[in-house]
Amino acid sequence: MRVLLVEDSRTVRSYVEAILRDAGDIELLPSAIDGATGVALAIERRPDVILMDLELPVLDGIGAIREIMAAAPCPIVVLSGQLEEPARDRTFESFQAGAADVLAKPRGLGDEEIERFGERLLRVVRVMRGARVLRRGVASFRRSLTPMPARLADVVLIGASTGGPLVVRRILEGIPAPYPLPIVICQHIVPGFEHGFAAWLEATGHRVTVVGPGDKVQAGIVHVARADRQLALRGRELLLLPREEGRPAPSADVLFESASAWFGARCVALLLTGMGEDGKRGMLALRQKGALTVTQTAQTCVIDGMPAAARAAGASQRDLSPAEMCELLREVVGAPASARKPA
Repeated sequence: MRVLLVEDSRTVRSYVEAILRDAGDIELLPSAIDGATGVALAIERRPDVILMDLELPVLDGIGAIREIMAAAPCPIVVLSGQLEEPARDRTFESFQAGAADVLAKPRGLGDEEIERFGERLLRVVRVMRGARVLRRGVASFRRSLTPMPARLADVVLIGASTGGPLVVRRILEGIPAPYPLPIVICQHIVPGFEHGFAAWLEATGHRVTVVGPGDKVQAGIVHVARADRQLALRGRELLLLPREEGRPAPSADVLFESASAWFGARCVALLLTGMGEDGKRGMLALRQKGALTVTQTAQTCVIDGMPAAARAAGASQRDLSPAEMCELLREVVGAPASARKPA
């Protein structure tokens, strides 16, 4: 697997290069120290994966991602260091430009921090080997969905991982704002990026909040799970629970299973692109209670891991593209089919 690093910091570049060189299954291409050189190398060398800083000279990371996705598309992982400055964070703009995932740069250079970062880096790079590069801005309505009677649901649940942020935003862009039902999002995300994610989603016109202690689901609000805790429902109360060994945090399984116990059939659950099997068990519990369970189609996923696992388990009632999910969510609340179609 051929990897291109685009990073102007000599310090960051040196330890990322060292991690990649020590991996026996990765060929590290010559690195670039500015965005324009990164674009040129991507076109010339055709890497399998690109690691991209956003703060770059000559051409910034957002511009470089756009040019690469137009000329030599491949999976791009953003290396972000803006955790403590969410107002300046352009991480989520990178998803609109075409990035597939984000990885936080280590905050320190201690051995333990570097070791943890190295493990995350290699895991993400290897996952990207099987990632699907999708064209941006393509939406279609190819199937006629069977209309649902309005107001048969009390809450909408969304589980997502790799490639999920852009799909979540497109879904919010494609439904009425404010939406008449609460929406709860369980997105696998780097701790510290939740508030930037919420702010980016608010540009769709919805009110978006990161879940805090004592919060309750409310109609017209999009609730985003924290990355360092599990999120569960107890009636309309949102519970922040400790992380669990062997499970991602937040876990779609934890959210879906708790919703099945309290809301039963009165849920709509969407399981979007992502690696692994998180969400499969919880979605099956929801379907067995009569809830409407929907997986994202394989051809529109960056990584068809979570949806594929749910499909194989018989947990998915419908398999829809993001555009069709928007149509479905409008039908659930009786909104006109033409309202806020995604571009």
